[in-house]
Amino acid sequence: MLVSTFELLLKPITPVEGNVPGSARTVLQGYFLTIANPNDTPLRLRLQFSATTPNLNVADTITIRDVVGNNIFGDLVPTSDPRKFNYNLSLPAHDTALVILQPDITRLNPNSDQLEIRGYVEIFLEQRGLRPINVLLTPEHRGTFVNKGIMNLSEFDQLVYSLPTATGSSLFQLVSPPKDLKEIKPEIKEIKEFKEFKEIPDDIKVREIPDINKPNPDNIMIPNPDIQQALGLMAQTIDNIQQRLEQNGEAFISSEERPAVGEQALNEG
Repeated sequence: MLVSTFELLLKPITPVEGNVPGSARTVLQGYFLTIANPNDTPLRLRLQFSATTPNLNVADTITIRDVVGNNIFGDLVPTSDPRKFNYNLSLPAHDTALVILQPDITRLNPNSDQLEIRGYVEIFLEQRGLRPINVLLTPEHRGTFVNKGIMNLSEFDQLVYSLPTATGSSLFQLVSPPKDLKEIKPEIKEIKEFKEFKEIPDDIKVREIPDINKPNPDNIMIPNPDIQQALGLMAQTIDNIQQRLEQNGEAFISSEERPAVGEQALNEG
């Protein structure tokens, strides 16, 4: 979860001294993060510092943790990502810790060395199985001004200013990391592959669909000769009846049923 930005400095406050006396002083600035645990449960936390331009160099920095009133010095732990560094700490219930990241003044020389690193900070809960946990975070920048070449304690000036947080407040709600995939993934039974394939019997194989546009020789019906002969006799009988009726001036259709033709049709027209 994002906390805030950070900026580490060991450099003159102006490029040149100019006409302002003391403007060439060097500032040593570090990042201070106060973490309060208001819960009944001790917490294991991980801070992650990310910096890209330039990348953070562990050799140029020092990390200090104060939980019970004693300063414990250490270093950030590099990760597989060269831009990211971790720092783990434990915080008792209802207790408060101060974590400091600053240029390593025991190795760097303010009269000759310069350092300027900017980035952002994230915080994570390392314990699984906990409900969402509230913590209070207060990030700050604190710095000290020193005159170049003069290390007189009476010449030191201090600066302290709070940093805006990602949530807009000091209250952060941390969530437990997800369980391992093995813990949340249901057991999946292994599916055995079919190694033998039986051939489909011929009687259940899919037959080729015939083309309905082509006649199937097997389906052509040949007329029965007896039926053909009976139909011929019926047709001949009808013709004979028709001829007799015509000779007697009669027909199958009566005069009333015939359509109007000749003079009658013209009169009706």
